[in-house]
Amino acid sequence: MRSLALISISALLLGCAVALGPGFSHAFRSVDISATSIEPTHIHVQVTDKLENVGNRGLAYLDVTLPGGPSFGTRDVSVAVGGKAVTSRRVTRQSGPSLRVPFDPQWLQGQEKEIAFAYDLEPAPEGRGVVAATTDGFYLADPNVFPEWQSPSGPFAKASLRARTEHLEVTVPADFRILAVGREQRSEQRGDSIIHRFQMLGAEFPPYLIAGRYQERRAETQHGTVVFWTRERLDEKTARMAAQRLTGTVATYEHLFGLASRNPSPIYIVETSAELAPVVVVTPNISAASFPGGVLFDRRAVALGLATDPVLGLADYELGRTWFGWHVRPRPEADLLLGRGMALFAALLAAEARGGTAIRQQEITRLITTYDDVGPAADQKSGFGPPAEYSREELRAKSYKGALFLVSLEDIAGKEKFYRALRRILTDMAGQEIGSDELRSAVEAEAGRNLAAVFHTWFDRPGLPAEFRARYADPR
Repeated sequence: MRSLALISISALLLGCAVALGPGFSHAFRSVDISATSIEPTHIHVQVTDKLENVGNRGLAYLDVTLPGGPSFGTRDVSVAVGGKAVTSRRVTRQSGPSLRVPFDPQWLQGQEKEIAFAYDLEPAPEGRGVVAATTDGFYLADPNVFPEWQSPSGPFAKASLRARTEHLEVTVPADFRILAVGREQRSEQRGDSIIHRFQMLGAEFPPYLIAGRYQERRAETQHGTVVFWTRERLDEKTARMAAQRLTGTVATYEHLFGLASRNPSPIYIVETSAELAPVVVVTPNISAASFPGGVLFDRRAVALGLATDPVLGLADYELGRTWFGWHVRPRPEADLLLGRGMALFAALLAAEARGGTAIRQQEITRLITTYDDVGPAADQKSGFGPPAEYSREELRAKSYKGALFLVSLEDIAGKEKFYRALRRILTDMAGQEIGSDELRSAVEAEAGRNLAAVFHTWFDRPGLPAEFRARYADPR
C-alpha cells in the first residue's frame, strides 16, 4: 500500500508540475508611445504588463530594471499596481540598479496583477543606440528602452521575463512612414495624426520604432530587397549599387550565423536628422546605428554617398549587430568583445566572402595596424568592458582587440566548428544577454579543448600575443 501511495503521489506531482520556488508568468504587455505634443528631446512612454504568480509562495515585491543606458535615461517615472499608484524604491541587485515594486497586500499564488509604468526618455549624445524625437522623425532604436522584470529571489525561482503577447501603439503625424517590430494590425486616423497598432507574438527582437517623413526607393538583387528611406529620393543607380553590397553582406551573415529572423524582410537603410554618436571603432567622420535588419545613417553619411566604401563598410559593421546586439545582447562587461568586436569581425567575414583569403589577410593586417595606431597605453585594463569605463581611445583599442581575439578563436577551433559555436549561442540564447562565459563554453564544446589559457592571455594581458602577431605579420 505504501508503494502504491508513493507512486500515486509521484504521478500527481509530475502531472501537476508543482512549482518548487517563487515565480511568475508574463502574459501580456501593452506599450503606448506618442510622437506628437511632446518636447523634441523627450519621449513619453506608457507600459502596462499583466503577470500571474505561478510560484509556490506569495510575493511582497518584484524588481524591475528601468530603461537606461549610454544613449538615454529616464525621468518622471510613475508606477501603478491594479490601477493604484505605489511608491517604489531603487535597489541594487547583482544584475545592476533596479526599481522595487511593492505589493500590499501580498501577491498571492494564482493571482494576476496589472502593473503600469509611465516615464519620459531623455536622449544622451554618447550612446550606441538612438532614442530621439525630431520635427521630421521619431526613433527608438535601442534594445533597452522598456522595463525588464527580474526573477524573484530564492531557490528554483522561475520567471518568463518576456511577455507572450505584446501590443505596440504609436501615434505619429499622418505623413510619417513607420517601421516597427511585429505585424501591424490596423491604423486609425485621429485629427492630423495616425495611430498605428502592432502585435508581437513571440517576437524575435526587442521592440524598436523608426518613423519619419521619407522618400522611398526599393532595389532588388539576387539576394533580396533593400528599402531606402531618405529625405530626398535616392537615385536608382546608387540604390542598385548599394543594395548589391548590402544584400551580399546579409547573405554571408545568414550563411555563417544562421537566419536572424524566421520571417525574412527587406533590409532598411534610413536617413535620420537625429544626432548620432560617432562610431569610433569604424570611422569618426560619419555616424550610424543599428536596428534589426537595418541601419540608421546620419546626414553626413548620406551626403558622402550610400554606395561609397566608407558608408558601406559602416553598414557591414552595423548589420552584424542584428545578430550580436539585437538577436542576442552582450552584457555590458562583454560589449567590446561580443558587440563592437563581433561587428568588426563580421565585417571582416563579409569582406572575405567578397574577395577571398587575400582580402582576409589584408583586413586582419588593417585591424592590427589600427590597434597599434591607438597605442599600447589604451590597452592596459583587463577584460572587454563595460564601455562606460573606457575613454574613446580605450574603446577603439579594446574593440579592435576583441575582433582580433575572435580571429584567433576561429583559427584555434577551425572555421566550421567556430561558426557552429556562434550559431549555438544565437539559437540557445536568443533574446537573452550573453557574455564571455557563453562564448568560451560554446567554442570549447565544439573544439573539444580547454581554452582557459587562451582567454587568460587575451583578457588579462595588454597587447596582442606575439604568436598571433607572427602568424599575421604584414607580408610586405
